[in-house]
Amino acid sequence: MPPRDATQLIRDLIALETPKTWSLIVTAFGDLEGARLSGKEIGGLMALAGIKAEAVRVALHRLRQDGWIDSEKAGREVSYFLSPRAQAETRAAQQDIYRRAPKHEDGWHVLGLSAENEPPKGAIALGRALALLPRSTPPPPGAFVLQAATQPVPGWVEDRLVPERLIAQAGALAELAVIWRNVAGTMTPAQTRTARLMFVHFWRRLALRDGTWAHIALVPGGDVARAHAEVTRMLDETDRLSP
Repeated sequence: MPPRDATQLIRDLIALETPKTWSLIVTAFGDLEGARLSGKEIGGLMALAGIKAEAVRVALHRLRQDGWIDSEKAGREVSYFLSPRAQAETRAAQQDIYRRAPKHEDGWHVLGLSAENEPPKGAIALGRALALLPRSTPPPPGAFVLQAATQPVPGWVEDRLVPERLIAQAGALAELAVIWRNVAGTMTPAQTRTARLMFVHFWRRLALRDGTWAHIALVPGGDVARAHAEVTRMLDETDRLSP
């Protein structure tokens, strides 16, 4: 990937995939650590990523209807904040989004399951009678248990863990995080905030998938593992979003 300037880096991040406005707002609130935002402040954050004001208004209405955000009006100004349910779910998600060490460091079981066995919670189906399960989770009675080997992992297993499209996106995200380090010193505060918002957003979509952490464990040199390393390094070197 050729060198880029700060402006091109922002364009490339936004071009990875058009984000859903409501999802980007959820990302922003998560990185803001529970701050209250006015509609104007939310619009300003979203405008940095090319989101128009009308799309922001529609997304806020949807999130309020879904019970994800609450709002209060003071005079002509409306402030928005996470609902109690959203706060709890956000705190739980943050453990994976911002974790530095890979999840489930004890490794993974390969389970052979009979027709009577239901895959336990947290298991990742590999086939009709095969599943992956973190070693820290007890296997169900009657399951045939093997230790998952880290190398080499067949392509068909990789595909069951993380879709090929997201693996490619993870590789691009890792490359853009490397470029960010090269151009960070030239970025304006607004550009830095935009970059952080987009890196958190795309990594969040990966970090909340069980298959991502299995992929990192079983394909430690792969694009998903590189994305984890590079993006979390970027997040360590930038401040959380602020209004």
